[in-house]
Amino acid sequence: MPKHDQNTWQINQLFVMLATMFTVLTVLKLASGIFVPFLVSIAITIILSPMFNYLERKHIPKAISLLFVSMLALTGVVVLGGYISQEVADFLRNLNTIQARVESWLDHLSGFAETYGMQITHDDFEEVLNRSNLTVLIHNLATQTKNQFSNIFLIFFTVAFMLMESNYFYNKLIKIMEKKEGNITEWMKIIDKIKDYFLIKVKTSLLTAVLALGVLWFYNIHYAVLWASLVFFFNFIPVIGSIMAAIPAIVMAGIDDGAITAGWVAVGYLAINLLVGSILEPRIMGKGLGLSALTIFLSMTFWGWMFGPAGMILSVPLTMGMQFLFDQYEETKWIAFMLSDYEGEEGKEDASEREASR
Repeated sequence: MPKHDQNTWQINQLFVMLATMFTVLTVLKLASGIFVPFLVSIAITIILSPMFNYLERKHIPKAISLLFVSMLALTGVVVLGGYISQEVADFLRNLNTIQARVESWLDHLSGFAETYGMQITHDDFEEVLNRSNLTVLIHNLATQTKNQFSNIFLIFFTVAFMLMESNYFYNKLIKIMEKKEGNITEWMKIIDKIKDYFLIKVKTSLLTAVLALGVLWFYNIHYAVLWASLVFFFNFIPVIGSIMAAIPAIVMAGIDDGAITAGWVAVGYLAINLLVGSILEPRIMGKGLGLSALTIFLSMTFWGWMFGPAGMILSVPLTMGMQFLFDQYEETKWIAFMLSDYEGEEGKEDASEREASR
Protein backbone atom coordinates (compact mmCIF):
# COMPACT_ATOMS: atom_id res chain seq x y z
CA MET A 1 0.00 0.00 0.00
CA PRO A 2 1.44 3.46 -0.93
CA LYS A 3 2.56 5.62 1.98
CA HIS A 4 -0.15 8.24 1.29
CA ASP A 5 -2.88 5.59 1.32
CA GLN A 6 -1.42 4.02 4.47
CA ASN A 7 -1.55 7.36 6.33
CA THR A 8 -5.13 7.89 5.15
CA TRP A 9 -6.08 4.42 6.40
CA GLN A 10 -4.50 5.13 9.82
CA ILE A 11 -6.45 8.38 10.10
CA ASN A 12 -9.65 6.57 9.14
CA GLN A 13 -8.94 3.94 11.80
CA LEU A 14 -8.49 6.70 14.37
CA PHE A 15 -11.82 8.32 13.48
CA VAL A 16 -13.61 4.95 13.52
CA MET A 17 -12.13 4.18 16.95
CA LEU A 18 -13.12 7.61 18.33
CA ALA A 19 -16.65 7.26 16.92
CA THR A 20 -16.97 3.78 18.46
CA MET A 21 -15.72 4.99 21.85
CA PHE A 22 -18.10 7.94 21.75
CA THR A 23 -21.04 5.64 20.94
CA VAL A 24 -20.14 3.16 23.70
CA LEU A 25 -19.68 5.90 26.32
CA THR A 26 -22.96 7.57 25.31
CA VAL A 27 -24.81 4.27 25.72
CA LEU A 28 -23.15 3.68 29.12
CA LYS A 29 -24.07 7.21 30.23
CA LEU A 30 -27.69 6.76 29.18
CA ALA A 31 -27.80 3.29 30.78
CA SER A 32 -26.12 4.38 34.04
CA GLY A 33 -29.30 3.53 35.97
CA ILE A 34 -28.72 -0.12 35.05
CA PHE A 35 -24.93 -0.11 34.89
CA VAL A 36 -24.27 1.49 38.32
CA PRO A 37 -26.13 -1.27 40.26
CA PHE A 38 -24.09 -3.80 38.25
CA LEU A 39 -20.84 -2.05 39.26
CA VAL A 40 -21.99 -1.94 42.89
CA SER A 41 -22.78 -5.66 42.69
CA ILE A 42 -19.28 -6.44 41.39
CA ALA A 43 -17.73 -4.35 44.19
CA ILE A 44 -19.79 -6.14 46.87
CA THR A 45 -18.95 -9.53 45.32
CA ILE A 46 -15.22 -8.73 45.51
CA ILE A 47 -15.60 -7.78 49.19
CA LEU A 48 -17.57 -10.92 50.10
CA SER A 49 -15.74 -13.45 47.92
CA PRO A 50 -12.81 -14.15 50.34
CA MET A 51 -15.23 -15.17 53.11
CA PHE A 52 -17.35 -17.22 50.69
CA ASN A 53 -14.27 -19.00 49.30
CA TYR A 54 -12.98 -19.68 52.84
CA LEU A 55 -16.25 -21.39 53.80
CA GLU A 56 -16.15 -23.45 50.61
CA ARG A 57 -12.60 -24.59 51.38
CA LYS A 58 -13.94 -25.84 54.69
CA HIS A 59 -16.30 -28.10 52.66
CA ILE A 60 -19.41 -26.19 53.72
CA PRO A 61 -22.15 -26.52 51.06
CA LYS A 62 -22.49 -23.60 48.67
CA ALA A 63 -26.08 -22.84 49.64
CA ILE A 64 -25.22 -22.62 53.36
CA SER A 65 -22.09 -20.56 52.64
CA LEU A 66 -24.05 -18.16 50.48
CA LEU A 67 -26.83 -17.84 53.06
CA PHE A 68 -24.35 -17.17 55.89
CA VAL A 69 -22.35 -14.57 53.94
CA SER A 70 -25.51 -12.84 52.66
CA MET A 71 -27.15 -12.66 56.10
CA LEU A 72 -23.94 -11.35 57.68
CA ALA A 73 -23.61 -8.63 55.02
CA LEU A 74 -27.29 -7.65 55.16
CA THR A 75 -27.24 -7.48 58.96
CA GLY A 76 -24.26 -5.11 58.85
CA VAL A 77 -25.86 -2.94 56.18
CA VAL A 78 -29.22 -2.77 58.00
CA VAL A 79 -27.72 -1.99 61.43
CA LEU A 80 -25.16 0.56 60.24
CA GLY A 81 -27.53 1.98 57.61
CA GLY A 82 -30.26 2.42 60.21
CA TYR A 83 -27.92 4.28 62.57
CA ILE A 84 -26.60 6.52 59.80
CA SER A 85 -30.17 7.20 58.62
CA GLN A 86 -31.05 8.42 62.11
CA GLU A 87 -28.05 10.77 62.13
CA VAL A 88 -28.90 12.06 58.63
CA ALA A 89 -32.53 12.66 59.65
CA ASP A 90 -31.42 14.51 62.79
CA PHE A 91 -28.88 16.52 60.76
CA LEU A 92 -31.57 17.58 58.27
CA ARG A 93 -33.96 18.56 61.09
CA ASN A 94 -31.31 20.85 62.59
CA LEU A 95 -29.95 22.06 59.24
CA ASN A 96 -31.13 25.68 59.64
CA THR A 97 -29.61 25.89 63.12
CA ILE A 98 -26.36 24.35 61.90
CA GLN A 99 -26.17 26.78 58.96
CA ALA A 100 -26.64 29.73 61.33
CA ARG A 101 -23.88 28.37 63.59
CA VAL A 102 -21.60 27.91 60.58
CA GLU A 103 -22.15 31.56 59.63
CA SER A 104 -21.30 32.62 63.18
CA TRP A 105 -18.20 30.40 63.20
CA LEU A 106 -16.98 31.87 59.89
CA ASP A 107 -17.35 35.37 61.40
CA HIS A 108 -15.30 34.21 64.38
CA LEU A 109 -12.64 32.73 62.08
CA SER A 110 -12.35 35.93 60.03
CA GLY A 111 -11.95 37.95 63.26
CA PHE A 112 -9.32 35.47 64.50
CA ALA A 113 -7.41 35.79 61.21
CA GLU A 114 -7.61 39.59 61.34
CA THR A 115 -5.93 39.67 64.78
CA TYR A 116 -2.91 38.02 63.15
CA GLY A 117 -2.85 40.48 60.26
CA MET A 118 -4.47 38.19 57.70
CA GLN A 119 -7.12 39.89 55.60
CA ILE A 120 -9.49 36.92 55.23
CA THR A 121 -13.16 37.86 55.34
CA HIS A 122 -16.28 35.82 56.06
CA ASP A 123 -17.07 35.87 52.33
CA ASP A 124 -13.63 34.40 51.53
CA PHE A 125 -14.24 31.41 53.82
CA GLU A 126 -17.73 30.94 52.39
CA GLU A 127 -16.43 31.06 48.81
CA VAL A 128 -13.87 28.33 49.59
CA LEU A 129 -16.63 26.09 50.98
CA ASN A 130 -18.90 26.81 48.02
CA ARG A 131 -16.17 26.18 45.44
CA SER A 132 -15.29 22.84 46.98
CA ASN A 133 -18.73 21.58 45.79
CA LEU A 134 -18.68 19.35 48.88
CA THR A 135 -22.37 19.89 49.63
CA VAL A 136 -23.30 18.89 46.08
CA LEU A 137 -21.09 15.78 46.24
CA ILE A 138 -22.51 14.68 49.60
CA HIS A 139 -26.05 15.28 48.33
CA ASN A 140 -25.34 13.24 45.18
CA LEU A 141 -23.75 10.45 47.21
CA ALA A 142 -26.75 10.34 49.55
CA THR A 143 -29.16 10.35 46.59
CA GLN A 144 -27.27 7.56 44.81
CA THR A 145 -27.04 5.53 48.04
CA LYS A 146 -30.79 5.91 48.49
CA ASN A 147 -31.35 4.81 44.88
CA GLN A 148 -29.15 1.75 45.38
CA PHE A 149 -31.13 0.81 48.50
CA SER A 150 -34.23 0.86 46.30
CA ASN A 151 -32.36 -1.63 44.06
CA ILE A 152 -31.31 -3.74 47.05
CA PHE A 153 -33.07 -6.89 45.84
CA LEU A 154 -31.59 -6.59 42.33
CA ILE A 155 -28.11 -6.08 43.81
CA PHE A 156 -28.62 -8.89 46.35
CA PHE A 157 -29.57 -11.48 43.73
CA THR A 158 -26.84 -10.30 41.33
CA VAL A 159 -24.22 -10.68 44.07
CA ALA A 160 -25.61 -14.11 45.01
CA PHE A 161 -25.35 -15.40 41.43
CA MET A 162 -21.88 -13.87 41.01
CA LEU A 163 -20.66 -15.62 44.15
CA MET A 164 -22.17 -18.92 43.02
CA GLU A 165 -20.53 -18.60 39.59
CA SER A 166 -17.18 -17.28 40.85
CA ASN A 167 -15.48 -20.70 40.82
CA TYR A 168 -16.57 -21.33 37.22
CA PHE A 169 -15.34 -17.96 35.93
CA TYR A 170 -11.73 -19.10 35.58
CA ASN A 171 -12.74 -22.21 33.60
CA LYS A 172 -14.89 -20.12 31.26
CA LEU A 173 -12.04 -17.67 30.71
CA ILE A 174 -9.65 -20.53 29.84
CA LYS A 175 -12.12 -21.82 27.23
CA ILE A 176 -12.47 -18.35 25.69
CA MET A 177 -8.69 -17.86 25.57
CA GLU A 178 -8.18 -21.28 23.96
CA LYS A 179 -10.52 -20.37 21.11
CA LYS A 180 -9.00 -16.91 20.64
CA GLU A 181 -5.44 -18.04 21.28
CA GLY A 182 -5.13 -15.43 24.01
CA ASN A 183 -2.88 -15.33 27.05
CA ILE A 184 -4.86 -16.43 30.11
CA THR A 185 -2.01 -15.35 32.42
CA GLU A 186 -2.30 -11.69 31.42
CA TRP A 187 -6.06 -11.71 31.97
CA MET A 188 -5.74 -13.31 35.40
CA LYS A 189 -3.03 -10.82 36.36
CA ILE A 190 -5.24 -7.79 35.70
CA ILE A 191 -8.25 -9.44 37.39
CA ASP A 192 -6.14 -10.25 40.47
CA LYS A 193 -4.62 -6.77 40.41
CA ILE A 194 -8.03 -5.07 40.39
CA LYS A 195 -9.34 -7.47 43.04
CA ASP A 196 -6.30 -6.93 45.30
CA TYR A 197 -6.53 -3.15 44.88
CA PHE A 198 -10.19 -3.12 45.83
CA LEU A 199 -9.80 -5.43 48.84
CA ILE A 200 -6.81 -3.48 50.15
CA LYS A 201 -8.67 -0.21 49.64
CA VAL A 202 -11.68 -1.55 51.57
CA LYS A 203 -9.44 -2.55 54.50
CA THR A 204 -7.47 0.72 54.58
CA SER A 205 -10.63 2.81 54.15
CA LEU A 206 -12.27 0.91 57.02
CA LEU A 207 -9.19 1.46 59.20
CA THR A 208 -9.15 5.17 58.30
CA ALA A 209 -12.87 5.50 59.11
CA VAL A 210 -12.49 3.71 62.49
CA LEU A 211 -9.53 5.91 63.48
CA ALA A 212 -11.43 9.04 62.39
CA LEU A 213 -14.43 7.86 64.42
CA GLY A 214 -12.13 7.52 67.44
CA VAL A 215 -10.93 11.12 67.03
CA LEU A 216 -14.48 12.44 66.65
CA TRP A 217 -15.75 10.48 69.66
CA PHE A 218 -12.80 11.70 71.75
CA TYR A 219 -13.81 15.32 71.08
CA ASN A 220 -17.55 14.44 71.29
CA ILE A 221 -18.35 15.81 67.82
CA HIS A 222 -21.98 15.57 66.68
CA TYR A 223 -22.85 13.05 63.91
CA ALA A 224 -19.53 11.22 64.36
CA VAL A 225 -20.75 8.01 62.67
CA LEU A 226 -22.02 10.00 59.66
CA TRP A 227 -18.67 11.80 59.20
CA ALA A 228 -16.73 8.54 59.67
CA SER A 229 -18.92 6.89 57.01
CA LEU A 230 -18.02 9.73 54.63
CA VAL A 231 -14.35 9.03 55.38
CA PHE A 232 -14.83 5.38 54.37
CA PHE A 233 -16.52 6.18 51.04
CA PHE A 234 -14.47 9.28 50.16
CA ASN A 235 -11.21 7.44 50.83
CA PHE A 236 -11.88 5.51 47.59
CA ILE A 237 -11.88 8.81 45.66
CA PRO A 238 -8.26 9.43 44.61
CA VAL A 239 -6.32 12.65 45.28
CA ILE A 240 -9.05 14.80 46.88
CA GLY A 241 -11.27 12.28 48.65
CA SER A 242 -9.57 12.32 52.06
CA ILE A 243 -9.43 16.13 52.05
CA MET A 244 -13.12 16.47 51.22
CA ALA A 245 -14.09 13.92 53.89
CA ALA A 246 -12.32 15.98 56.55
CA ILE A 247 -14.08 19.30 55.83
CA PRO A 248 -17.55 18.54 57.34
CA ALA A 249 -16.06 17.04 60.52
CA ILE A 250 -13.69 20.00 61.00
CA VAL A 251 -16.52 22.50 60.42
CA MET A 252 -18.79 20.62 62.87
CA ALA A 253 -15.97 20.55 65.45
CA GLY A 254 -15.58 24.30 64.99
CA ILE A 255 -19.25 25.10 65.55
CA ASP A 256 -19.42 22.61 68.47
CA ASP A 257 -16.33 23.60 70.46
CA GLY A 258 -14.52 26.38 68.61
CA ALA A 259 -11.47 26.84 66.42
CA ILE A 260 -9.00 25.08 68.75
CA THR A 261 -10.97 21.83 68.74
CA ALA A 262 -11.42 22.15 64.97
CA GLY A 263 -7.66 22.50 64.66
CA TRP A 264 -7.02 19.37 66.74
CA VAL A 265 -9.56 17.41 64.68
CA ALA A 266 -7.79 18.61 61.51
CA VAL A 267 -4.44 17.46 62.97
CA GLY A 268 -6.00 14.08 63.84
CA TYR A 269 -7.33 13.63 60.29
CA LEU A 270 -3.98 14.68 58.84
CA ALA A 271 -2.09 12.20 61.04
CA ILE A 272 -4.50 9.38 60.13
CA ASN A 273 -4.19 10.06 56.40
CA LEU A 274 -0.41 10.27 56.60
CA LEU A 275 -0.23 7.00 58.56
CA VAL A 276 -2.69 5.03 56.43
CA GLY A 277 -2.51 6.75 53.03
CA SER A 278 1.19 7.59 52.84
CA ILE A 279 2.84 4.82 54.89
CA LEU A 280 0.62 1.79 55.45
CA GLU A 281 -1.31 1.62 52.16
CA PRO A 282 1.72 1.91 49.82
CA ARG A 283 3.51 -0.84 51.78
CA ILE A 284 0.51 -3.17 51.55
CA MET A 285 -0.26 -2.26 47.94
CA GLY A 286 3.29 -3.02 46.84
CA LYS A 287 3.99 -2.02 43.25
CA GLY A 288 2.25 0.93 41.67
CA LEU A 289 -1.07 0.78 39.87
CA GLY A 290 0.54 1.30 36.47
CA LEU A 291 -1.36 4.60 36.05
CA SER A 292 0.10 8.09 36.08
CA ALA A 293 -1.03 10.60 38.72
CA LEU A 294 -2.64 12.75 36.00
CA THR A 295 -4.52 9.71 34.66
CA ILE A 296 -5.84 8.89 38.15
CA PHE A 297 -7.05 12.46 38.67
CA LEU A 298 -8.66 12.79 35.24
CA SER A 299 -10.24 9.33 35.51
CA MET A 300 -11.88 10.39 38.78
CA THR A 301 -13.41 13.39 37.02
CA PHE A 302 -14.46 11.40 33.96
CA TRP A 303 -16.03 8.41 35.73
CA GLY A 304 -17.66 10.78 38.21
CA TRP A 305 -19.34 12.54 35.28
CA MET A 306 -20.34 9.18 33.80
CA PHE A 307 -21.74 7.42 36.87
CA GLY A 308 -21.84 9.99 39.67
CA PRO A 309 -20.20 9.34 43.08
CA ALA A 310 -20.10 5.58 42.41
CA GLY A 311 -17.97 6.30 39.33
CA MET A 312 -15.57 8.44 41.39
CA ILE A 313 -15.25 5.70 44.01
CA LEU A 314 -14.60 3.01 41.37
CA SER A 315 -12.57 5.23 39.02
CA VAL A 316 -9.19 3.52 39.57
CA PRO A 317 -10.39 -0.10 38.98
CA LEU A 318 -12.42 1.04 35.94
CA THR A 319 -9.40 2.84 34.45
CA MET A 320 -7.12 -0.14 35.12
CA GLY A 321 -9.58 -2.35 33.24
CA MET A 322 -9.79 0.10 30.33
CA GLN A 323 -5.99 0.37 30.15
CA PHE A 324 -5.70 -3.42 29.97
CA LEU A 325 -8.29 -3.63 27.16
CA PHE A 326 -6.52 -0.91 25.17
CA ASP A 327 -3.24 -2.81 25.59
CA GLN A 328 -4.69 -5.94 23.94
CA TYR A 329 -4.91 -4.40 20.44
CA GLU A 330 -2.13 -2.90 18.35
CA GLU A 331 -4.31 0.02 17.24
CA THR A 332 -4.96 1.15 20.84
CA LYS A 333 -1.69 0.22 22.58
CA TRP A 334 -0.63 3.86 22.39
CA ILE A 335 -3.64 4.86 24.54
CA ALA A 336 -2.68 2.28 27.19
CA PHE A 337 0.88 3.63 27.10
CA MET A 338 -0.33 7.24 27.54
CA LEU A 339 -2.34 6.17 30.59
CA SER A 340 0.65 4.39 32.14
CA ASP A 341 3.10 5.71 34.75
CA TYR A 342 6.07 5.53 32.36
CA GLU A 343 8.60 8.22 33.32
CA GLY A 344 11.25 7.77 30.64
CA GLU A 345 14.79 6.47 31.04
CA GLU A 346 15.75 9.26 33.47
CA GLY A 347 12.72 8.43 35.63
CA LYS A 348 13.75 4.76 35.67
CA GLU A 349 17.29 5.68 36.77
CA ASP A 350 15.96 7.94 39.54
CA ALA A 351 13.61 5.17 40.72
CA SER A 352 16.50 2.67 40.73
CA GLU A 353 18.63 5.06 42.79
CA ARG A 354 15.77 5.54 45.29
CA GLU A 355 15.33 1.76 45.62
CA ALA A 356 19.10 1.30 46.11
CA SER A 357 19.19 4.02 48.80
CA ARG A 358 16.51 2.15 50.76
